[in-house]
Amino acid sequence: MARRKPRAEEGASQPAIARIWHGVTPKSKRDEFTHYVGATGMEEMKNSKGNRGAYLFTRDIGDNTEFVLVSLWDSEESIQNFAGADIKKAKYYRRDRDFLAELEPGVAHFRVAGKV
Repeated sequence: MARRKPRAEEGASQPAIARIWHGVTPKSKRDEFTHYVGATGMEEMKNSKGNRGAYLFTRDIGDNTEFVLVSLWDSEESIQNFAGADIKKAKYYRRDRDFLAELEPGVAHFRVAGKV
């Protein structure tokens, strides 16, 4: 019996692109901002064609909490459909200014070169 070739959306046959965003909030706003990110950006990503998932990481540093959001995408076109034509720009939502120390202008993109 021949082995079934994985579909592209399963991610087994095509490389992904990781989009990495960074932000900092006061530690006192950590939990509220975590919930807010889940309800805005992560929810929109979940419903975006070409998104393969996202991870939100946090760590407390003194009186602040640092956030790193890593999302995985099929292609730059998929990222554009989510973030707009200039994929190097960070995407912000209405209340982000209420939480973040600054609105960092850019994000980083990396080709996923390995997975275990």
